Amino acid sequence: MLHSPAVRHGLSVLLLGSLLLTLPGCRTRPESATAEPWDRVDLWRVKPEPESTPAEWRKATIRQISYLGAAEVRDMRLVPAKQLIAFPKRTAGQVKALEQRASSRVRWTLQPGQEAYFSFIPLGTTNGCRCTYLVGVREAPDKIKELYRVAAHPVSPLAPAAVEVDLSPYAGRKIDLLVQIEGPAAHAPGQPIPSVLWGSPAVYSRKPLSKKPGGGTKDHPNVLLIGFDTLRADALGAWGRNPSLTPSLDRLAGQSDVWLDAYSAFNVTNPSFASILTGLYGKNHGIYDLQTPLPPSHVTLAELLSKAGYDTLAFISASHLGDHSSGLGQGFGLVSTASEHYAAEMPVDMAMDWLADRAGKPSPFFIWLHLFDPHTPHTPPQPFALGFRPAAAMGLSPVRAWSPFRRTGPRSFTEPVLGGDRDLYDGEVAYLDRQTGRLLDFLESRGLLENTIVAVVADHGENLGDHGIRFRHVGLFDSTTHVPLMIRWPGREPEGRRIEGLVQTIDLFPTLVAATGLEAPKQDGIDLRELTGGERHGRRAVFSEHAGRLGVSVRTHDYRYGLNQGNDKFFPDGPYLYDLKADPGETRNLAGRGLPIEKELNGLLLRWIADRQRSPSPESRDLTEEEEKKLRALGYG
Repeated sequence: MLHSPAVRHGLSVLLLGSLLLTLPGCRTRPESATAEPWDRVDLWRVKPEPESTPAEWRKATIRQISYLGAAEVRDMRLVPAKQLIAFPKRTAGQVKALEQRASSRVRWTLQPGQEAYFSFIPLGTTNGCRCTYLVGVREAPDKIKELYRVAAHPVSPLAPAAVEVDLSPYAGRKIDLLVQIEGPAAHAPGQPIPSVLWGSPAVYSRKPLSKKPGGGTKDHPNVLLIGFDTLRADALGAWGRNPSLTPSLDRLAGQSDVWLDAYSAFNVTNPSFASILTGLYGKNHGIYDLQTPLPPSHVTLAELLSKAGYDTLAFISASHLGDHSSGLGQGFGLVSTASEHYAAEMPVDMAMDWLADRAGKPSPFFIWLHLFDPHTPHTPPQPFALGFRPAAAMGLSPVRAWSPFRRTGPRSFTEPVLGGDRDLYDGEVAYLDRQTGRLLDFLESRGLLENTIVAVVADHGENLGDHGIRFRHVGLFDSTTHVPLMIRWPGREPEGRRIEGLVQTIDLFPTLVAATGLEAPKQDGIDLRELTGGERHGRRAVFSEHAGRLGVSVRTHDYRYGLNQGNDKFFPDGPYLYDLKADPGETRNLAGRGLPIEKELNGLLLRWIADRQRSPSPESRDLTEEEEKKLRALGYG
């Protein structure tokens, strides 16, 4: 036991309907907050010392797992192989976790800095353990102070809220951080060993850097490309969502050039990111599905930057976007791919660790951070799932107050096969914003935003009941192709601009290439700075292609015209035409009525289709049975 008067914080009771909600596990940020950089100690990577445990468990107290069973799991070898327990897969997304046996205590010895706190997710138990989490600090050899306790519950697809335990009184002091599981020491023969899971355990605080952050210059700035999956433009406050789900991205938009009328080249992930990373339309790179790799003869952004001396890193949060299926690992020195899909906090945490580890290196970096969360299944953690988001952009500081963005309360799937729900989609977006804000604050605190380009884009949108379709991004409409696109240029809080005019996600490629002082190969994109600003008002038209070669579309400022072929499961074959001013929801097909604009746009679209580059034909690969099963679970096929 932790022998001291208990300070029982528990998870806060969510005050449904309140305008602001304060979590007792959080502490107020000091008025005179230090400007020291944020430091993160990933306790998943640091082996703890067993301190109190039954004698026969001395070498089997705690182990590392990746909660979704990823291939990159590293066993801490504190548990004999024959005693490893198989855990069910968690649809909420892959996170790092520590499994700790009941009736045991372990310690980490560390020296936190200012504003320190211990963060973890009380994921619960997979084996029915009637256990309690306890967190404490040894203040003296014979004095332990308990800081936090909460009961362990059975694991759930919707993860509990992250807990943030205040360690600020111990700033600058060497302490033993103790984590203990109260529970039964014995178990019946043949029954699972009682244990619980600590998700994403880490200590955060502000400390002086021992080395300069390094990397990036005025001529060759660092590049952070954040690619969101399945994120509609109108889901962000900067694009008009009210009440906003996204205080962190709204803050970033205030410092960025924001292209309000950006459209994806595709309605599906792999082909879309192939276009973003090469600047090519699908008709010129040939990728139309989730299993055909990009031919290596195509030049990617990562290849260009790598050859120019950049350190390149990709975090790919969905298995079907991995290099084996997409070919998009080319040019990256290191690629981390989820075995199924990462929860956003995991790649964000790994990105922070990688940036901290490379401190002092003079070479610039390029990070492609792919975050999957808005895609089905919609399983945001609490309290996002209940309709709350941080009341403000908190960065890496603990959330002090929560604000509702809808009528609060639990939700179940309205589309159970895919695991979809409109309110839970919004919760995923709010959770995504929180994780993005944590990474941006880490960069800012270390001075890296002064020489880093931050580009934000989505691969495609989503139908949320639009066109009679829920939670599938089929069809070429604004709901599936209108995406957020913004760039924060290097410097201290530059003033942002809101830019109107049609642009495409392929335009990011030449923009980032030019901004890093390089020359782009021949491709289909146009530097965004050449397309918009002053007397320039974007493209005359933007073009999109449907996965599986099931359709093409051209959109102008006032009209959308397209051709469907073979997509009869959702739409009839043939042309469609929408007057976007009179019918912004694209519900009344005007094709076949003899309107002059139809003939004009049909000619424009056919000329665009015919204007192709000669390029090698990609070779598709056969999916394994397991891969097919994963894709069906996500609504493909």
